Amino acid sequence: MMDQKENSNNKFFYGWVITGVVFLNLAMAYGAQYSFGVFFPSLINEFGWNRQSISGAFSLYTFMYGILAVILGPWADRFGPRIVLIFGSACLGIGIGLISQVEAVWHIYVFYGLLASWGMSAAYITAGPTIVKWFVAKRGVALGLAQSGQGVGIILIPQLTGALISALGWRLACMVLGAAVFIVLLTMSLFLVGQPEKMGLKADGQKPSSLPKPERNIQLNFSPEISWSTPEAIRTRAFWVLTSVFFLHWIFVFLPLVHLVIFSLDIGLPKESALWALSILGGVSALGRLAMGFISDRIGRKQALMVCLGLQVFSWLWLVGATTSAMLYVFAAVFGFSYGGISTLFSAIVGDYFGRLQAASVIGTMFTMASPSAAVGPLLGGYIFDLTQGYQLAFLLGALTNLLSLILLFVAKPPGRNP
Repeated sequence: MMDQKENSNNKFFYGWVITGVVFLNLAMAYGAQYSFGVFFPSLINEFGWNRQSISGAFSLYTFMYGILAVILGPWADRFGPRIVLIFGSACLGIGIGLISQVEAVWHIYVFYGLLASWGMSAAYITAGPTIVKWFVAKRGVALGLAQSGQGVGIILIPQLTGALISALGWRLACMVLGAAVFIVLLTMSLFLVGQPEKMGLKADGQKPSSLPKPERNIQLNFSPEISWSTPEAIRTRAFWVLTSVFFLHWIFVFLPLVHLVIFSLDIGLPKESALWALSILGGVSALGRLAMGFISDRIGRKQALMVCLGLQVFSWLWLVGATTSAMLYVFAAVFGFSYGGISTLFSAIVGDYFGRLQAASVIGTMFTMASPSAAVGPLLGGYIFDLTQGYQLAFLLGALTNLLSLILLFVAKPPGRNP
């Protein structure tokens, strides 16, 4: 009896260790990603490139790391996330470091758009799907804790990057950031285990008889040990409805990442306000991940997701009229909370609908189909600015796409039968 109790405690212990590893990976990867906008003014000042051309490099990066998930997801299911993340750590670290050597705009497209994107995709696809495999009943809480690393990284790393640029110049700052990304992701990959069964354990530290009761399964829309393969999942209506929901949401999700700093300068705010806004966005996004993960375990993923999408609509409309630092901080807080919540709920709701055993493949496939839309926002935002000398139209389009996503979510339902 004591052995069984000790084994159950070990199951909980290892699951939370994996959660901590994913937390650190996401903190480093997303913190570095959000630092791209910090380099934006330096690149414009040195080379005189227009905003659309530089934004296009980030759009290519976003498109590629979404597309690559359909390759890396099955690799993570087959070979384990450790090998995938080791490969990704090299791609992301080297890609960021090589930006220090650019002399022409196409160099950024190669180093960041085509190389670093492999690393970011690897960091993403070894995060949420791994947590989905380790947890069932506590999936929302675990995903919220793990993905709050994104928020912590967004708080710290752009600020540190800004300080490095001021102290060392933007080229050397790129090299330091790339080296840090490589070291952290490589080290953490050594501790990453893809699913509890690899260690002779079970999800949530539970015996099969202690899995959630049927009525709780109905509320949360999951069947713990029945998993859909990717070919089975894509033949369901639920797969395509969820894909459309996230496709619409992600169209403008990275617009603030690339343009928020320079937008703040455009409206006469100091650079410090812009960096603080990014930090607030990151910090509150961590709170959003924790809060909405916890809440979704109780009210259901769909209801929690509706709340977050409604907040997204409000945040974009608010930014249209932003003229002060305080108004910028309100946008950052509301957008960050809802963005963080949606990031957590994406993996959670897909895992609930289609099971955990092939989660990386199914999540990777949906991510590949939906997330390339995120490449549109930064590029379109730069184009709209170059055309109109303002971002207001882009912000209104951000509100519209999230409103359409919210409307579509009302018809989302879990798959009608098990495979």
